[in-house]
Amino acid sequence: MKSSKKALRYGCCLVLLVGLAASMACRTAPDVEDEAVEEPEPTEIEIVSMETGIPEEALEAFVEGVHYLEEGQFSSAAEALELAIELEPTFAEAHYNLGLLYGDMERAERAVEHIQKARELDPEVFDYTVAMAKAYAEAEDYENAKRLFLEVVNRQPDNLTAKNNLAVIALREGDEEEALRYVEEILREDNDDVGALSTLGLIYMERENISLAKYALGRALAEDDENVDVLNNLGLVYMQEDDVPTAVRHFRDAIEINPNYLEARLNLGSILIEYLDYDWAYEQFENAVRIAPENCTANLGKGATSFAQREYEDSHGYYEFYLDRCDPDHIPSFERLVELNQNYLRRPERAIEYYKELIARETDEDKLTQYNAEVNFLQSQIDRQAEQEAAQEEEIAEEEDGESDDESADAAEE
Repeated sequence: MKSSKKALRYGCCLVLLVGLAASMACRTAPDVEDEAVEEPEPTEIEIVSMETGIPEEALEAFVEGVHYLEEGQFSSAAEALELAIELEPTFAEAHYNLGLLYGDMERAERAVEHIQKARELDPEVFDYTVAMAKAYAEAEDYENAKRLFLEVVNRQPDNLTAKNNLAVIALREGDEEEALRYVEEILREDNDDVGALSTLGLIYMERENISLAKYALGRALAEDDENVDVLNNLGLVYMQEDDVPTAVRHFRDAIEINPNYLEARLNLGSILIEYLDYDWAYEQFENAVRIAPENCTANLGKGATSFAQREYEDSHGYYEFYLDRCDPDHIPSFERLVELNQNYLRRPERAIEYYKELIARETDEDKLTQYNAEVNFLQSQIDRQAEQEAAQEEEIAEEEDGESDDESADAAEE
């Protein structure tokens, strides 16, 4: 291991974690009959700290983050890795792994920030350049993503994964011919490359050639029957073909292989909402929010399924999140918030606020008439309620004054 603050890798941390547990388990109490008490062996954490210069507390937080990652507790993992960085800001591997994690959580800007920091701390680590390119792609910064992937290909001309990423970027940018050129180049070098076959399937799906899409993806699945990306892409193809049961099966298979696979959760949840299977849809979106708390589709789906489960306050929060962080002009979210406040949470003042937001965005005259009528109705209810409460308070005050006068009279008679 290099004597550097940049020498750890995620894989090393798994070994480190096991070593730490083992060293703790192997400790025994000193034998009181021995004249000399042996110094305890240093733990794995202490050894790594001495070799790298990274404080033990930062390493412990890093190992804790790895543990949470293994458990699929992404938010807790992020907190632990953030702590490791706070304790040792030059801990490149903590930045790198946190960046990868934020990529999985679809927090693209944070992913770019931390992977870029890892590259600055140790520009010689090639993995950081590859990860940086992927982070840019996920952030839809395709210009920088292409620049770095081309750098990877220039340094490693046989890096088929980088070439496939360039194909995917070209496809995202709508350049199917460029995407196909990269895929054909890969398949000339390796006719069974799973990534290239999967991308080829997506190219054919974009061209609405379902038969060839299924053929390419079927070949990819034959090479790797546990590839969740291929299973998810096959689900999308079957959805395009309106074969919903087969699509559901492929999304479900992807989730069984990787319960933290966000895309399959979102795709399956969207189908289930459409077919009114709210219990199962709720499960998908609940997990999606756990995996990627800031994902817009996950929050919108969780809002819809929470409403169906009569979790009205939770539903309200998810719809507010969507409007605040994703689409401030999303009419269906405002309509649902009106419904929640008017009919279920009994908050007419909030309902009026959301009606006014709808009025500011709606162009349909009939709907505008309806919204204004509802606002007037709710406001009249609020005013009537306020008058009733004021009358009750006045009545109570009069009764109290009367009781006070009686008490004064009784005191005077005594």
